[in-house]
Amino acid sequence: MSQSRRIVAALATLAVLVAAPATASAAQSSSKAPSAANVQVHVNKAATAVKRMQRHARLGNGKGVAKQLKIARSQSVAASRMARQMAESADPGTQSIAAAQALTLAGTQYDQLVESITAIVDQITGQVQALVANAIAPTLAGKQKIIEVLTQLLDQVPAEAKPMIASIIAALSVGDADEVVNLDAALDTGTLPSSVAGIVSQALAMATGIIDQAFAAVQAIVPMLPLAAQGPLTQILDMVTATVATIMPSVLSTVTGLIDTVLAALPFVGATASASGGQPALGGLLAGILGGGSDSLPGNVGSILDGLLGGLLGGTSGGGTTTPATGAIGGILNSVTGLIGNLLGGLFGGQAAPAT
Repeated sequence: MSQSRRIVAALATLAVLVAAPATASAAQSSSKAPSAANVQVHVNKAATAVKRMQRHARLGNGKGVAKQLKIARSQSVAASRMARQMAESADPGTQSIAAAQALTLAGTQYDQLVESITAIVDQITGQVQALVANAIAPTLAGKQKIIEVLTQLLDQVPAEAKPMIASIIAALSVGDADEVVNLDAALDTGTLPSSVAGIVSQALAMATGIIDQAFAAVQAIVPMLPLAAQGPLTQILDMVTATVATIMPSVLSTVTGLIDTVLAALPFVGATASASGGQPALGGLLAGILGGGSDSLPGNVGSILDGLLGGLLGGTSGGGTTTPATGAIGGILNSVTGLIGNLLGGLFGGQAAPAT
């Protein structure tokens, strides 16, 4: 999903969270206690800085890029710190849900920031280029820290919220490989100074390693997802984790695109309270992370898979649900797994580079 659409969707959903009825846990909080609304303030500032940074990069204004990068990073760090504080002090139940929502906002912002700086690292020159390159690794680490805390929070949240939070973790972890594609493209230009190329190469190895490790981690939470989604996701993850070669960025992008497409078809993505176990904010935040994965798939595979998954999982573009006839489910699932198997079989059969 594009950076701007992703963050706008996430922030729009936060209105549901802020307007939610007060609970006992809310009564115990003070105006100084961290809250999702406070996290939103930092995310808003970071998102604005990222947009300005991108504009300055297009105009070749290095000084402007440096200034906005500093703001974006500091505000992203502040949002993450506050969300993690909420998670550390959250009781099981409502407080853990609020912490998960805040962590999702912060994680989405980190996702936007890392995608942006990896996209502009080859657009600028001079000292600012090194500054941007050096910001990639800590930004990747910051996003990963949020994912780790979200994963720990799974044990505390109510049962009805686990599928959505598991989906958020999967989406943030392996929902796209934009940073890998961006860094690989920057190196392919051959125009980076040797010192910057070294930094970018290290960042590419780090980004690829994080996603590789995430595939195995996401396998552990697949059983928390709706049953119909478990088959396609397990098929993808099993094939990826069984690969003994280094996965090329273009192939990795297709794999994450498949995962995004499956997750985006889940019925609670963008759903109302009745369709999301009473947690509409989580469903909306998930919708803000997902989307666009099918665009990275070759030919018309994305549109075909979208249609099949809509029938299998019951998701609709409006966040509602439909239920396929029982007898048709097996046939749809076979079509989905067959399509995925053919696509990945071709990719891993000839496009994976030997391990180094």
